[in-house]
Amino acid sequence: MSEAVRRRYLEVNGEHPMTAADDAYVREHFVPADAEVLALIEAGSLPLPSYYLSDGTPMVPRDLRDPVEWAGGLDRLHDWFVSHWDDDQQATAEEEWGEYLDGIYVCLKSVTPVRMQQKTALIEQIKAAVARLEQDPRDSTARGSLGEAVARLEGIELPMSAYDRLRFGGPLSPDVWIHDVRRDHLTPRPPELPIRTSRLVLRRTQPGDAEAMWGYHRDPDVAAYLLEEPWTRRVAEHKVRERTPEPDKLGLVIELDGEVVGDVVLMLQAPSYSVAEIGWVLHPDAAGRGIATEAATALLDLAFGHYGAHRVYAQLDARNERSAALCERLGMQREGTRRRDYWSKGEWTDSFEYAILREDWRPAAD
Repeated sequence: MSEAVRRRYLEVNGEHPMTAADDAYVREHFVPADAEVLALIEAGSLPLPSYYLSDGTPMVPRDLRDPVEWAGGLDRLHDWFVSHWDDDQQATAEEEWGEYLDGIYVCLKSVTPVRMQQKTALIEQIKAAVARLEQDPRDSTARGSLGEAVARLEGIELPMSAYDRLRFGGPLSPDVWIHDVRRDHLTPRPPELPIRTSRLVLRRTQPGDAEAMWGYHRDPDVAAYLLEEPWTRRVAEHKVRERTPEPDKLGLVIELDGEVVGDVVLMLQAPSYSVAEIGWVLHPDAAGRGIATEAATALLDLAFGHYGAHRVYAQLDARNERSAALCERLGMQREGTRRRDYWSKGEWTDSFEYAILREDWRPAAD
């Protein structure tokens, strides 16, 4: 093994311990450098190893040699690399070339000029979106931009290791620009519950609700256009137990005069959580009295008001005339009919998608 490469690596990264967990992470994402690669690294032709394992094995990216092939040879690698920046950005290009040779970009799944530029651009996009959201948390354009940037950055970055925190001296790129940003600006905050309307109470499911929910979910007519078969009593008990609170999914039962008469759900969609799907199920005995409309209206108020959603949609079996009528009473527009697109209970079925935008919604208080 090249001692010169090892010394240069320590000059750049410092000397820090590698734990068994660090070793396992590195072995998962990198490969050992052979003698030929080490000779090229020592000559300054290829980047430094990304890591040295606790046993001293130098580790490099699997695709370390690919840029050499794309450039047309080692002697052309530098010029090919810096050509990815405009003429007026050559100082930046040379800085990036130096960091490339120092093996600094261990955060990237594939270390190429394009990926390095993408990382820089996505971080700038995240900064701009966060600045706007700090002024207005309901800015749907900023949320969309932030969700896109975080998802794309997560797609090109590795999770990194505890060793990386030591050598870089603090939080890592995925910590700062993915996990912290998602937690602080994208993860939906739970609303205050229960929700009360003129006649109804919308609250979280409780274990004692299983019997009441089984009372209508077991009805074949109720289940006809749902994704599941009619519930048995045991299935009802299981469904109620598994309805634990989730940041991006709000499932509530509908109470009328203290009795459970239905349930509603709002599911916020990653990555921006500013688009949501709404759904509802109502006991047949409660039909025809505007209860579903009242409950769905309250849920839409919550989606646009509390969660700051900019679009809410409903997907339904095209034969479900009652749900289609409810969508239209809510002011939702039918945006399309998909023919035989969904396999349900032994057959291909047609689907409708209805949706409403925040600017088209009229809150119940208006």
